[in-house]
Amino acid sequence: MKIQKIEEKNWVGILEIQDSAYHEVGLEELEVLKSKQSASPDTCFVCVSDRDDVLGYLLAHPWSGNEPPKLFEPLPDVVDSDSIFLHDMAVDPHSKGQGIGRSMMEVLIKVSVRKGVKRIILVAVQDASRFWSLLGFKEILGANLYPGYGKNAVLMEKVLTAS
Repeated sequence: MKIQKIEEKNWVGILEIQDSAYHEVGLEELEVLKSKQSASPDTCFVCVSDRDDVLGYLLAHPWSGNEPPKLFEPLPDVVDSDSIFLHDMAVDPHSKGQGIGRSMMEVLIKVSVRKGVKRIILVAVQDASRFWSLLGFKEILGANLYPGYGKNAVLMEKVLTAS
């Protein structure tokens, strides 16, 4: 398996994984997902099998402040940001437990540090905050979250250090 930039042919697999992963939050349109890649192609990628099947994907983009973007809307232009918002990371249910999520996060961290990013922020949905805590993310208390993120959604951040 390998992690690479998203190609047009990967979007079908990404949509299938999104459909299997997000039963509480709902699905975003292809145009909305593609807006993340358009904003930051270096921080959006897929993990593919040797047969080129999409096993997982990660969409992240520059963002400012502690209020995350709304779901279901194309990304607005963001300038002068030292943060990356990890919009979405999901793994095919048949590929879980193989370290795909961790591997994609390692790539995101390397790219982010190289770009001078100071932190990665995300909204943990569907009770995923424990998973993100294991990867070094900490809750941002008092966050104002868009209701579309679902109940028990938690805004989290990981501060990056240059290496």
